[in-house]
Amino acid sequence: MTSTAGAAGPGSSGSRDPAAAQTPAAAQPPAAAQPPAGAEPAAATQTPAAQTPAVAQPPAAARPPAEAQPAILREGTVTSTQDEAARRLTEGLAPPFALTARRQTAGRGRLGRAFASPEGSSLSLTYAHRSDLAPAARGWFPLAAGLAAVSALSEVLGLRATEEIGLKWPNDLHTADGRKLGGILVEGRGAQSVLVGIGLNLRGPVRQQDGTVVPGAAWLRGAGGLRPTRVSGSTVLPEDLPDGLHDEELRERLERSLVTALAQELARLESTGGDGVRSGTHDRYTMTCLTLGRHVRIDPLGDLDTGGDRSSSWHGLATKVDGSGRLVVDRKGVGQVAVDVGDVRHLRPGQSP
Repeated sequence: MTSTAGAAGPGSSGSRDPAAAQTPAAAQPPAAAQPPAGAEPAAATQTPAAQTPAVAQPPAAARPPAEAQPAILREGTVTSTQDEAARRLTEGLAPPFALTARRQTAGRGRLGRAFASPEGSSLSLTYAHRSDLAPAARGWFPLAAGLAAVSALSEVLGLRATEEIGLKWPNDLHTADGRKLGGILVEGRGAQSVLVGIGLNLRGPVRQQDGTVVPGAAWLRGAGGLRPTRVSGSTVLPEDLPDGLHDEELRERLERSLVTALAQELARLESTGGDGVRSGTHDRYTMTCLTLGRHVRIDPLGDLDTGGDRSSSWHGLATKVDGSGRLVVDRKGVGQVAVDVGDVRHLRPGQSP
């Protein structure tokens, strides 16, 4: 199958801008194509970080009481779920609602990169949310969306946070060994509407347009997947379903769980004026982030993608996420630097930056 949400390697772009955040992972011809897509953030912003002690990590907060499940509109083929959800907003459909598709023909990723998602190989979902917060107060939305995705994968498939799945800052879904399962894009539409796009590799191997397997990609079902066949002992997914039906049941249950988790995570932030600390989002994100404690390379957005070199790149040790959701990196000879936007790449032990 051709890739729709594969990973091209151990790192990719990061942005907390709710108008253009991380996209679902994709095969990368010639550069990373990722579903669903939207506007691009500006070059990496670096500001001196306050020298504050790391925040303690309490147990994850319990979910607030569930409200009525937002409607899920299931489509066959669309250009992209982001575009289709935006069209529904224009036509007057009021948030919250979710829209999913089995196939995308013209997905747009970071920097406008195009991709196509073959029939049934991935989960592509856009959640439309109505926010009462000013755009500047929505900086935690992309990180909270990542938490919702991890929560759904844990609930439906029993994937253990940080042991099997976690978040590469700000919201790429990575396995503990650094493979990319999916990613997220958050973009604003109008004054109050926010679209959260999530893409997951449902079945693999994930392949590029030429049929070769995407290096560094992870997937759920199929040989080499995180849950290659049926979930042993699962009370969620019946083990006696035929293989194809099992995939469809898995897709629908993940969709429902994602929508519920997204609604709850965003409601927490709305109730605290977007404050990630008071909502508990900061502490739970810190517990789930695989980037902390890792040596990373920071590439300003656009440098490598437009044919530039790495002259403006720098590296250091990721130490914490601050109260604004920025990644704090200890840069040798400079001190702690807070990164708001940029390509953040995990470096392997001994790997040259």
